[in-house]
Amino acid sequence: MITVVKAKSQLPGGAVLSATDLVLDPVMASDVPDGVLTDPGDLIGKTLTAPVAENQMMTMLTTTGSRTSVQPGHVMAPLRLADTAVSALLRPGDVVDVVAADAQGEQPATVIAIGARVVTVPDLPDDRAGPSPDGGLVLVDVDSHTATVLAQAVASATLSIIWR
Repeated sequence: MITVVKAKSQLPGGAVLSATDLVLDPVMASDVPDGVLTDPGDLIGKTLTAPVAENQMMTMLTTTGSRTSVQPGHVMAPLRLADTAVSALLRPGDVVDVVAADAQGEQPATVIAIGARVVTVPDLPDDRAGPSPDGGLVLVDVDSHTATVLAQAVASATLSIIWR
């Protein structure tokens, strides 16, 4: 038997782990995959890169060390997609192009960010899926110029994505 760290309950991607989110559980050593953690302290304060199920054995692959885990010379930029159902399809690591469309339809839609890497997508309850005035929040890894373009577009356009 080996004692491993598991998720105490289902947790959303983007959650910052605390001691109350984790439990220690003895399991058969033959049932333990490589990389499973045995010390909850290794995960405290780390951000989940994706949702985890209740009783899921935890590894460092399920987390990112901080919200600054972007490529050198890049920043993490928030954007709100017009449709939360589209943002719910995204996963950390997805590479997307961001498209801005004029809400009045007077200007053609344009690609404003090419090859943005999704860092995290906070989970939403099912009753919030679909078009929403708030939109679906996504954090993406982009260069600082693109982050400025995205910030302007969030304030003035309807945003969507195209997967690469």
